[in-house]
Amino acid sequence: MPGVGAKFNWDEIERLLDAAEPVVDEAGNRVRMVYLGTVFSLTPSGKYYTFWTGNQSEEDVEADTQWWEKVEEEAEKRGLFITSGEDDSCDIFIGRVEDLEEGENQE
Repeated sequence: MPGVGAKFNWDEIERLLDAAEPVVDEAGNRVRMVYLGTVFSLTPSGKYYTFWTGNQSEEDVEADTQWWEKVEEEAEKRGLFITSGEDDSCDIFIGRVEDLEEGENQE
C-alpha cells in the first residue's frame, strides 16, 4: 500500500525561490528553480513508472495521480510550475517564471 507522499511548506518554497539565482531560459524567460527531491522520496509509491515495467499497482497509480494533482494545483495557484530534471527525470524541481525588467539583458 502506498504512503501519503511528501507535504510541502509552500511559503518556505517561495522564500527559497526568492533566494535562488535566476537564469534566462531558451525562450528568454527569467526562471528561478528549486530542487524538491526525487520521485522515490516524494511520491506516495516512491516509484518511477516506465511503460515496460509492471512494478506499480493500481493503488500506486491512484495515490501518485492524486498526489501529483494536489501538488500541481497548489503550485499553479501560486504561479509556480513543477518539472523534472534535465539530466535525471526522477528529479523534481519547482520553478517560477518572472518578467524581465525593461532593458534587461536576455542573454
